Amino acid sequence: MELLACFSPVLWDLLQREKSVWALQILVQAYLHMPPENLQQLVLSAEREAAQGFLTLMLQGKLQVPPSEEQALGRLTALLLQRYPRLTSQLFIDLSPLIPFLAVSDLMRFPPSLLVNDSVQQGYRGSGENSLEEDKGLRPITPRSLAAIRDYSPGMRPEQKEALAKRLLAPELFGEVPAWPQELLWAVLPLLPHLPLESFLQLSPHQIQALEDSWPAAGLGPGHARHVLRSLVNQSVQDGEEQVRRLGPLACFLSPEELQSLVPLSDPMGPVERGLLECAANGTLSPEGRVAYELLGVLRSSGGAVLSPRELQVWAPLFPQLGLRFLQELSEPQLRAMLPALREAVGFGPIPTQAVLLLGRLLPRHDLLQLDSLALLANRRHYRELPWSEQQAQFLWKKMQVPTNLTLRNLQALGTLAGGMSCEFLQQINSMVDFLEVVHMIYQLPTRVRGSLRACIWAELQRRMAMPEPEWTTLGPELNGLDSKLLLDLPIQLMDRLSNESIMLVVELVQRAPEQLLALTPLHQAALAERALQNLAPKETPLSGEVLETLGPLVGFLGIESTRQIPLQILLSHLSQLQGFCLGETFATELGWLLLQESVLGKPELWSQDEVEQAGRLVFTLSTEAISLIPREALGPETLERLLEKQQSWEQKPVPNCADVRGTFPAAWSATQIAEMELSDFEDCLTLFAGDPGLGPEELRAAMGKAKQLWGPPRRFRPEQILQLGRLLIGLGDRELQELILVDWGVLSTLGQIDGWSSTQLRVVVSSFLRQSGRHVSHLDFIHLTALGYTLCGLRPEELQHISSWEFSQAALFLGTLHLQCSEEQLEVLAHLLVLPGGFGPISNWGPEIFTEIGTIAAGIPDLALSALLQGQIQGLTPLAISVIPPPKFAVVFSPTQLSSLTSAQAVAVTPEQMAFLSPEQRRAVAWAQHEGKESPEQQGRSTAWGLQDWSRPSWSLVLTISFLGHLL
Repeated sequence: MELLACFSPVLWDLLQREKSVWALQILVQAYLHMPPENLQQLVLSAEREAAQGFLTLMLQGKLQVPPSEEQALGRLTALLLQRYPRLTSQLFIDLSPLIPFLAVSDLMRFPPSLLVNDSVQQGYRGSGENSLEEDKGLRPITPRSLAAIRDYSPGMRPEQKEALAKRLLAPELFGEVPAWPQELLWAVLPLLPHLPLESFLQLSPHQIQALEDSWPAAGLGPGHARHVLRSLVNQSVQDGEEQVRRLGPLACFLSPEELQSLVPLSDPMGPVERGLLECAANGTLSPEGRVAYELLGVLRSSGGAVLSPRELQVWAPLFPQLGLRFLQELSEPQLRAMLPALREAVGFGPIPTQAVLLLGRLLPRHDLLQLDSLALLANRRHYRELPWSEQQAQFLWKKMQVPTNLTLRNLQALGTLAGGMSCEFLQQINSMVDFLEVVHMIYQLPTRVRGSLRACIWAELQRRMAMPEPEWTTLGPELNGLDSKLLLDLPIQLMDRLSNESIMLVVELVQRAPEQLLALTPLHQAALAERALQNLAPKETPLSGEVLETLGPLVGFLGIESTRQIPLQILLSHLSQLQGFCLGETFATELGWLLLQESVLGKPELWSQDEVEQAGRLVFTLSTEAISLIPREALGPETLERLLEKQQSWEQKPVPNCADVRGTFPAAWSATQIAEMELSDFEDCLTLFAGDPGLGPEELRAAMGKAKQLWGPPRRFRPEQILQLGRLLIGLGDRELQELILVDWGVLSTLGQIDGWSSTQLRVVVSSFLRQSGRHVSHLDFIHLTALGYTLCGLRPEELQHISSWEFSQAALFLGTLHLQCSEEQLEVLAHLLVLPGGFGPISNWGPEIFTEIGTIAAGIPDLALSALLQGQIQGLTPLAISVIPPPKFAVVFSPTQLSSLTSAQAVAVTPEQMAFLSPEQRRAVAWAQHEGKESPEQQGRSTAWGLQDWSRPSWSLVLTISFLGHLL
């Protein structure tokens, strides 16, 4: 590194004279691997001519870099750009091959005027000033900068295109949008889908029609696409099928009514139908929406038997929506063709009813859940790549008895098993360089770094850097030298001490991989957002559009004071960007208020469809009262369905059909409306009803009443029908539950995975199973214990005592992931089973991996045993386990010292009810752990974003039947 810094001007000069591409490649690779601060110091200290010459060589050499180094290449390019005294149009054009590698903040350094320069002849003008002569294969005159953007736009990220698109709106460049000539529209076509929606809506029908052939491949979002369709679709002409064909992917955004008028769906393998299925496959078309329902009607009416197995696979995106009756009509080859698609649809979620039915028909009946662990471990080549759970990795690490002198190469060879590394192993690494290399390796593993290991890493780093507590003074270069993935996970109290360059590395990482931001705690997200903002803008000054674009997904976690620094016009122009972000509670609440300001979208009672389109999903940051004021004509069926994929029409019918339910969701309808549905409609939508956690007791009973009309009394329900009913079974009465046949393992596991049974129902289910199977509690094996799931709490404490401790210890891995509705006495019995012979032995001997393994069952550990836990053991408790410990018990067993040792994820899981029972000292310890040692906002007198707001669940009313399920952003 020192040699590179000393001899870089000489090396650059040699490269310029020798024109050696391979030498340039080697040198660039070396620079890309330098720590950011060293690279910055090197480039800024180099001769200006040398830096500019090196940049020229980079462009001429056509460098090839792997994706993992593209971010570093963009950073190097940005540093080299700083050596230019003035950014010119020619420089922008010359740099165009490197534009895809530049950060948004670097792109925004180019003044808008650079987009207007000498034009290149890509064709010639037609007789009219605005004509494109597209039919003659000609292209208009295009500014050279825009031509460069167009050429390299395929490699750009969406946020880069958004930043460049906003530059087009500077009025001094091209004027107002309605006045843009057609040659300009064609030149900036790759950027048009990324214009703010309020600007895109200004395009006239004439402007849109002139680009008719270009829109299908432009990659438009829902709001943009609907605006284009309003100008392109003519429902009064006879060539409907040809219109849909020309629309291509834009047809994904047609409503069922528009499709019906243009080309009624009828052929399961027709070109229009296949095109819509492609929309469902790529996620543009919701499989639970109204258009998908029309497609399913085509398949049902024609009968699946007419399709070959290969043809049936085309319908894979809609497989989870098919009813059991349809599946039962298929042949075995057809079912086998469906299995891969179902496996992909299931992902990491619960197995759908269809998959259970298929497995029952295609696989032999034997215990598939019993795995030969010895055989698994013997396959060493395979197990190094398996996604081991936290406790499995820790257990196997102990079993391997890893020597303390293991080299980094040998550690890397362990693969995902290295994630089970103990804190003691980390602490014995002497060299700081070796320590950081091991930490880097851990963070590069595909599995998540467990909370206790993360806490150990940062505590050990603090110790090694000899940083006094609680006063943080200076940080050594080691901290700023960490890569961006580690910096993103940096404890809150260290963020303020990071260099600006390191913080910008984290911002760039979040821009490129926003899902990594979502893995942080809400407090961590808020602290990171405020620290990044501190680096980009002085406190209490208005935030520019450039700042918002640089922050990217971090915007959604700004606190109240920072959010109020966003000028309203800037906010309006960034609504499209905000719709793609996850929003914290504080920001979402404040945004909902800001949207109603006169200079943004104004009073909700004056909104038109355009305002609803502009707000998009952000409409649900509004209060329920504000939503209820939106005029009915602004909320047509297709508008609401696009907003949430599963919303209903304002023009609600007294009795919904299945299309209405798919256009919304089951919980949007009252028990009376559900009870009055046609049986055929209810059957078509049964899967949606069974999977909606928002249905209340009355609605569940109404839905179950429809099921009984469909299939008869519960005692006649077949196993596959019970599987399909899912949560609706809660709507059965106690006597009806007793009549269900529960001896089938699949049926029992379905009931065991349902959360929401009453205590009486829990008792009925487990008692019925024991009676029908003829089993005693002592004979339940781990498969049956796992299948019982939530219903295990239906056994009395004296009955739970008879469970085999060995079998229960095997089932604890699954049962511990559930928020069991057991009494405190029941949980204590279950926890006691784990210390008996056959279980895990005395609690004092448990490692953190056992606490992680047993999950919520740890809430039943006796008070004395919990109060005696060491820091490592406490950090093994899962956040869910922390949250289910009864509040009085929580306050009694954990001292302030123990509470301060919680990981941030554990501390955030402490519930308000638990906090209410704590002493002031205990509360301070929890707050200290939540903020990872940094002073809490309450102590600072500042506000912050405390979490992901559940603003997806406002109250539901008959006036406005909009209810939200789960987190929408």
